[in-house]
Amino acid sequence: MKQFHLDRVLFFIVIILFVAGSVVMYSASTSQHADSAYYLKRHLINGSFAIMLGMIFARFPHQYFRPLRYIILAGIYSLLIGVLVYNRMKGFTHPARWLYVGGFSFQVADFVRLGMIIFIADFLHRKQHLLHEFKTSVLPAFLLVASVVILIAIQPDLSSSLMIMMISLVLFYLGNIQLSHISAFLSLGTTSALIYAWSKPYMWKRIMTFMSDNVDVANEGFQVHHSLMGLAHGGLTGVGLGNSYVKDLFLPEPHTDFVFSILGEEFGFIGSFIFLLLFLLLFLRGLRIARNSTDFFSMLLAIGISFSLFSFAMVNIGVVTGFLPTTGLPLPLISYGGSNLLATSVMLGILFNISSSNESGKVLSSERVLSFDF
Repeated sequence: MKQFHLDRVLFFIVIILFVAGSVVMYSASTSQHADSAYYLKRHLINGSFAIMLGMIFARFPHQYFRPLRYIILAGIYSLLIGVLVYNRMKGFTHPARWLYVGGFSFQVADFVRLGMIIFIADFLHRKQHLLHEFKTSVLPAFLLVASVVILIAIQPDLSSSLMIMMISLVLFYLGNIQLSHISAFLSLGTTSALIYAWSKPYMWKRIMTFMSDNVDVANEGFQVHHSLMGLAHGGLTGVGLGNSYVKDLFLPEPHTDFVFSILGEEFGFIGSFIFLLLFLLLFLRGLRIARNSTDFFSMLLAIGISFSLFSFAMVNIGVVTGFLPTTGLPLPLISYGGSNLLATSVMLGILFNISSSNESGKVLSSERVLSFDF
């Protein structure tokens, strides 16, 4: 792109979330290592790489992903099968979710999620006039999503697999696939997920703990119970930055999946509400970018990315506040974790590129916009 138009509103939302989130993450991690700034240093190093990746993808024309669709699909399956084979060969006993390259490790589901959003957006764009043919158009898409979800679930990572399925179904709905077909796929997927969770005692225990009125807070309900204690201790205005007692005494690894509990304790309801508002504004800005898109692929891609980031944030907060069963999903731009931060930066870079294309009016596809009731 010869001329790049920066979406200033989106830029300031992202910067505020990342900077403020880094402060919260640092506060939550000070007691987790002998060097109180250990995780902050690593987070900033990851953040530097993330910023560079985001800048690259912001300038990379998103329409170029379309001819690369089969390469992206091959990459998705290579990552999912490779991580299972790699961990089996190494004899690791922990979940096979990470690939280790040199001194670095990354969670493959983070990048598979982005690859699926790109591939499905392109698929729906190309097949718009054939979606009435279930066996030749819709069924292959469902089978693709099912295979990816299964490969992630057997790592095991049921929460990420369900999130990818949910994002895919949202894109299918917005891509004009019949609701009856989507409902059938959703019913089959939900039933399969429950059966799979039942076959894994620790997964089933989490679900039963969530549904039970009599939770053993010393064991299964330990994290959620103390997370709620931290939020309650924060009150309206919070106890102040660095003054959380939950992070030091009760909540294990508070800088990762339960970082929002520390945020709520130190900044109170007001601070938590501001962060929630920022995620909502990020989502709404993404929808505005989608609405202004000049082709169907760009629209679906922007919606998929925006919904992915917002849904991860809402599910993470839902777990921390006890509204959802415990999962291992991070809070975008705030939780500590390199692979999630890098994947998030690539998504945001693509969103910036779509916004810039909308402003410049230069779209590399010559196809006209399809009728779409947003």
